[in-house]
Amino acid sequence: MSMKLRNLALPGLFWLFVAYLFLPLLVMGAMGFRDSNFVAFPIHSWTTKWYAEVLVDRDAMEALWLSARVAVFSTVISVAVGLPVAFAVARTSGIARGLLIALILLPAFLPVVVSAISLRIFIGRIGLETGTAAIAFGHAVGSVPFVVIMVLTRLNTMGRNMADAARNLGADDLIILVRIVLPYLSPALLGAFMFCLLLSFEDFVRSFFLGGFEQTFPVLLFARLRFGFDPGLAAISTIVLIATTGFGLYAERFVRKRSLRSETSLTSGAKND
Repeated sequence: MSMKLRNLALPGLFWLFVAYLFLPLLVMGAMGFRDSNFVAFPIHSWTTKWYAEVLVDRDAMEALWLSARVAVFSTVISVAVGLPVAFAVARTSGIARGLLIALILLPAFLPVVVSAISLRIFIGRIGLETGTAAIAFGHAVGSVPFVVIMVLTRLNTMGRNMADAARNLGADDLIILVRIVLPYLSPALLGAFMFCLLLSFEDFVRSFFLGGFEQTFPVLLFARLRFGFDPGLAAISTIVLIATTGFGLYAERFVRKRSLRSETSLTSGAKND
């Protein structure tokens, strides 16, 4: 293989990978402009009516609102559970630490359908009705491992001298937690919060098994797909894709800036000391 061919191979593979990722999405976006009741190529006539109809689609708006509520509830639960669990894991070491981490990560590696069936049986045993609360509880089960790992990773980079210095100056454990530990963990907490929001929003399987009469957005799309794939589904999927992509990019930028600000503040504090 010549040097020139080898130099072109890696960029070529990269752009093939990019095409593999984004071409289906571009096709879906284009199908939302097809002036027909069916999805097919080529597109001879174009229209924006499918995108306009999304805004007056009451069922879709209600499903999106339910998905947003569930995402917020489940994320709050995930962070409230994951943060103290991360603190507990950070205080352990050796085999106990490894076992704890393996146990916490187990829900993230279980097949989602197995997790959903077990949760459906469980909520039935504890008397919890299917619906918004059950879905939020189920989504939180799948999100807690990610919160623990993200917070634990940040905790591992925190020097013990910061807390020791504050304690030597008379600060109690609550002051250290509120004024030192939580501000230091804020980038990880914000990142975990936003990641869990997106994770919950797209969780179809647990929503399907734990939902009641109200449908989350992924479940609504699945229900409509049973009657065929039309340009309207492509349009609403494209709008949600753009919204979630924008939210994800904003979240990544916000967390990165917050992390840099936190590190700069700590560096300045160390220099002042």
